[in-house]
Amino acid sequence: MNIKEFLSLVAKYKWLIIAIPTITLFITYLFVRNLPKQYKSQAKLSTGLLDPSRQVAPEVPNYSGPDLLIKINQQFTNIMDIMAMPKNMSILSYRLILHDLKNPHDPFQVQSDDMKALSAEQRKRAIEGFEERLIKKQVLTPFDNYADVKYYNLVKSMGYDAATISKKLSISHEDNSDFITVEFTSENTFMSVFVVNTLSNDFINNYSLDLISNKNKSILVLDSLVKKAEAVMNAKNQELKEYKISNRVLNLDKQSQIVYQQIIDYENKKSQALIDLQSLQSALNNVNNTLNNTSLDRYLGAELSSDNQAVIALRNKLQTATDKYLDGGFNPTDKRKVDSLQQLLTEQLIKTNDQYVADPVIAKQTLVQRRIGLGIDLEKTRASIQDIDKELNKLNAKFSTMVPFDAGVQKFERDADVATKEYLDLLNRYNQNNLDKNIGLRLQLEQEGVPTLAEPSKKLIFMALSAIASFVICFCVLFVIHVLDRSINNKKQLAAATKGKVIGELNYIKSNNRDIDEIWKNAEHSRETLTYKNLLREARFEIDQSLANGKHKILGLTRLHPEHFTVFSAVSLAYAFARLDKQILLIGNSEIAEEIQKWNIPTNQSLKTVLKTLSLQKNNLITFLNKDLEGVSLLENKDNSSVNQIFNSLKNEFDLIIVYLDAVNSVSDVKEWIQFTEKYVATFMAGNSLNEKDKEAIHLLNKDEKFIGWLVNGVKRTK
Repeated sequence: MNIKEFLSLVAKYKWLIIAIPTITLFITYLFVRNLPKQYKSQAKLSTGLLDPSRQVAPEVPNYSGPDLLIKINQQFTNIMDIMAMPKNMSILSYRLILHDLKNPHDPFQVQSDDMKALSAEQRKRAIEGFEERLIKKQVLTPFDNYADVKYYNLVKSMGYDAATISKKLSISHEDNSDFITVEFTSENTFMSVFVVNTLSNDFINNYSLDLISNKNKSILVLDSLVKKAEAVMNAKNQELKEYKISNRVLNLDKQSQIVYQQIIDYENKKSQALIDLQSLQSALNNVNNTLNNTSLDRYLGAELSSDNQAVIALRNKLQTATDKYLDGGFNPTDKRKVDSLQQLLTEQLIKTNDQYVADPVIAKQTLVQRRIGLGIDLEKTRASIQDIDKELNKLNAKFSTMVPFDAGVQKFERDADVATKEYLDLLNRYNQNNLDKNIGLRLQLEQEGVPTLAEPSKKLIFMALSAIASFVICFCVLFVIHVLDRSINNKKQLAAATKGKVIGELNYIKSNNRDIDEIWKNAEHSRETLTYKNLLREARFEIDQSLANGKHKILGLTRLHPEHFTVFSAVSLAYAFARLDKQILLIGNSEIAEEIQKWNIPTNQSLKTVLKTLSLQKNNLITFLNKDLEGVSLLENKDNSSVNQIFNSLKNEFDLIIVYLDAVNSVSDVKEWIQFTEKYVATFMAGNSLNEKDKEAIHLLNKDEKFIGWLVNGVKRTK
């Protein structure tokens, strides 16, 4: 979207944009100048949901965090929805109509025709009927129109029906506030006060009664359920008690735990005893192997016995020799024998003492004693294992007898627990309902509605909104028109659409000013004509440059559509070239002939005659030839070479030949004519758009080397 073009469009319709909001503003003023004053009254109800000082028994004890806020908001919403229900709105309608019926000289609003039509007797019956409906709290519906009193029509005629009241009634709650605000706006400040206070008080009373009634019903139901649950709980606990007594079960869990722990202890003792038994058996086997090993006889005293025998034998011999020496009178020979034996004995003793540092007999005795001790310990260990097995058997048997009792006890305990839980849940709900009934949610009218001054007049606001709205609508309409507009209005847009060269544009000239001779001579008197003259010169320059590059003299002038062409631009172009003192031959149709007759240029010569006679009478500066061949094409009159020869001869006589061609999208012989032109220009009427057929023709034009470019006609310039 081009912002500049959109602003130009806005500037074009600026007076319309100014006029429409102004008219709207004036019409709005006529409507709002007699607006009645409005009075607003406000009442506030306290719920206690967010007031810690009143939360003795919270309504939402099982919620916290975000869930608590959601629950509280739901309660506020429920209260406001209930307040706006038809039942409460009908009660308010009854009270309003009863006020006016009982106070005909001081009603809240001007009495309607239905009210004025009531006789004294009908008024009395209406009052009695409304009071009866008020006591019964009946909802007012359109069907409540009876032969004696048309209740609904009467209420609706005064504007006291729920639909009318709701339009001016506001029930709201601000975040993080404990108050519900009731607001009503009317043309009577006392009516506003009456509505908010009456609705609030009636709602509080009815809501409290309904709440207590519902709580009482819940309490009665819960009381019955609590008694039944208590009976079931007592029966289950009694069954558990009798089962324990009959099976002598005190504390089965504790007993089984003790027995199981004893079994584990004895199992540990048995494991340790088996380990000790294996250790003792291994030690005893080692001692027996040591004592039974013959290779250890020497170590254990086998050689000691032979040495002792040698000592004993020497001692016996020494004793015998000594006795003989004593008995023989101390014979020296016997003396030497005694000394010799004594020396042998001493050597034998020394030998024995050197060979045995420790007594091997003692070591053997130690091993024997060790074997005896191990045997005794082994027997003790075996005996203890037998005792442990006996105790384990007793404990396992005792534990096995507990298993069926445990299953039975668990069953009865489970039933008793379920019954107890159900009873406690019901009892808790019963107690909670009792507590809520006494000190639960209690609505209070914290602030009554009071008479107030009239609200600030909204006349200026309505007028400003109407003016702004109409201005925005106008602006949006122009914006939509601009967005949806696919028309091409200047050379920049045409260049973008065709992707070709645009040699110039000619601004729009009003039909009564379309005289090129007058424009050229008196252009300075009007900005419009002066602009046209200058733009025509620019286009002439571009065309002249293109023709001069190839020394061409035959210029074709075509367009896209037959109906989208201004003859005035073709005549203006011929006139502009003539102003350069060039001899111009203009080949055109009857429309161009009518246009140039204003200059007293002969239009009786035709191209058909020239093709036949090869004769042409030149005029001063501009000579006109009618191109009408009476239904015969150019090449049907002459062959290609002959036509070229004729045009070449014309080129010798004229400085420029301008040929007015048919539209490229028309069914005609335009291609034959283009064949004999040296260059040609296509014109485009500003304000038109391009279709798919146009785009195909434009593509062919852009590919043609003879094509100079586009000339836009009828451009509406803002400057």
